[in-house]
Amino acid sequence: MAVETSSARDARDEKCTLGFPVDDVEVSRALRASDARLNRKWDGAIVDSGRKCRDDDGRPGDFVRAFARANGIGRSSRRALWFAWSGGEAKRATAMERGEETYAAATARDRAEEDGDDDGDDRGEKQSWRRCFEQIDLDLPRTFPEHENFQEGGDGLVRLRRVLRAAARTSTKTSWYVQGMNYLAGFLLCVYDGEREDDEECAYWVLRCVTEDMFPGYFEPGLKTLRSDLEELDYRFSRVSEEAHEKLQSMGLAVKFFTARWLMCGLVGCAAAPIVVRVWDLLFVDADRQPRETLLRCSLAILALQAPFIRAAEDMNTSVECIREAGSTIDNIEAYLQRVSDLRDVQFPSKPIEPPTAATPSRKRTRYEPPPTPARAAMTPVGNTLYASLVSFFSPTPNKTSTATPSTARASGLAPKRLWSFGENAEEQTRSVKRKRDDAGTELTSKSKQARSTPIRRSTPRKSPRLAR
Repeated sequence: MAVETSSARDARDEKCTLGFPVDDVEVSRALRASDARLNRKWDGAIVDSGRKCRDDDGRPGDFVRAFARANGIGRSSRRALWFAWSGGEAKRATAMERGEETYAAATARDRAEEDGDDDGDDRGEKQSWRRCFEQIDLDLPRTFPEHENFQEGGDGLVRLRRVLRAAARTSTKTSWYVQGMNYLAGFLLCVYDGEREDDEECAYWVLRCVTEDMFPGYFEPGLKTLRSDLEELDYRFSRVSEEAHEKLQSMGLAVKFFTARWLMCGLVGCAAAPIVVRVWDLLFVDADRQPRETLLRCSLAILALQAPFIRAAEDMNTSVECIREAGSTIDNIEAYLQRVSDLRDVQFPSKPIEPPTAATPSRKRTRYEPPPTPARAAMTPVGNTLYASLVSFFSPTPNKTSTATPSTARASGLAPKRLWSFGENAEEQTRSVKRKRDDAGTELTSKSKQARSTPIRRSTPRKSPRLAR
């Protein structure tokens, strides 16, 4: 039985876009109407006029770039232009010229290993691949469970598994597989839904361009680039809506705590499918001109539209929900794209670098100094010097051997002088203490002998008057 494509399902059910269900019928109709307007504009301005959508290098011309930034790409040309503008077409041609492993070869090798017919890799490398593939298999059922093609028994999971395993094998700029790549690959497979024979391979090459070339560092160990962009997004939000940012800070919150998936997955799963498609139109049209900057602007536009609700939130839970549900509240694509275009002209100053805190110079303590007190702070410099000299005179110094002092003496900082041992007098003091201890022991022994020699007189117990009667 043939599997229903996303396009066919959209035509059958008005509550679906790209196969994803939309709960609100009115929102679904508004998004569909926006797509219809875009398709009419695209066909009239680009297709019917015979204008070229790309130059010899596969990049968009100035007119097409400006049109796509303001409106998006028509549905009839989206697959081919995504494949060309992302660099997937050039990457595939380069791989074939260099004799690198193609998608067909990678999938064939994967099937051979599953059948146990391939012994090319050593044992250690096979164990590493096994752990990587186990993680992919764990993430497959978590990818778009609301989509019919990605539910159990659907063709989407089989295609997604092949694309992810092939990308993990052949990618040289990422750490094989990182969680989040499953959402990117699944979304691309919704666009390249199998209407054409090479749709699955196109999704594979576009995925490699996204993870390796457009967003380098997002899928590498440590995620250093991703963390840097999250800091930049939080800073820009503070410039766009200072009141909302300050309110989040007063609650101990920041937008960077909740927007990691926005950047890592390109808003996939964070907004309605028609919104995400338009965002990816902008990303691919600027794939050669800072796509990370475009993604930051798209994310910032969503936060800016949600800023009034963040300012009006009464508690922390409401503020968190405002951020998490920000993408799903957009029902006017044209207004959203206009906000993104406005942010393109805003020049954000560089984030100020906080100066390092100056460390207090450590000085060597040569004498005991008690902690400062209000009375000492009120002293004149001369009185302070006299006070420190007196404390130093009556306090232990490093060249004096001090014994344990009572807690009251330690608290006051003035130990009794008689407890100290000074050089030559130390032995004499030790003998004196021992002599007193021996005298005390002799006296105790004599008293105990005298007590044993004294006879014990037993008195006759008196009888109770009651018993006498």
